[in-house]
Amino acid sequence: MTTQSFVCLTDGDSDALIHLRYNMEQNKMQEREKDVICHQLIWGEESSLAFLEQHCDGQTFDALLASDIIYVKCIIPPLWETVRTLLNRDHGVLVMAFAKRRVPVSIDYVLETASEAGFDHELVEEDEEGIWVYLFRWKEDV
Repeated sequence: MTTQSFVCLTDGDSDALIHLRYNMEQNKMQEREKDVICHQLIWGEESSLAFLEQHCDGQTFDALLASDIIYVKCIIPPLWETVRTLLNRDHGVLVMAFAKRRVPVSIDYVLETASEAGFDHELVEEDEEGIWVYLFRWKEDV
């Protein structure tokens, strides 16, 4: 069985979605509406399950890309609920960029909660400006 390949751009913020959709229009992506879609995604297990059913025919993702998403500690548990819901269990990977800045969330906390949620991580890039890029994959025993 072959599954459909597509890109899904998301944000939880309605204003950010306006900009995403504008960028899609400027780059003529609306002509490829079956290949590239853009929808609001609110983090958490229940809303992520509804998102999959409504926009993705229940199909999980092979790859999730995330950048500039960590601001406060309280969003970390819903983040991992969302990743657990959306990421393919067989071969899925989350690529996440984390910028070191003045936010009340340490990368250590993010990595610890990722492990508790069932993910291994690997640091694949670190630059002198304080941006770290991590890969997260399902643990073997989950």
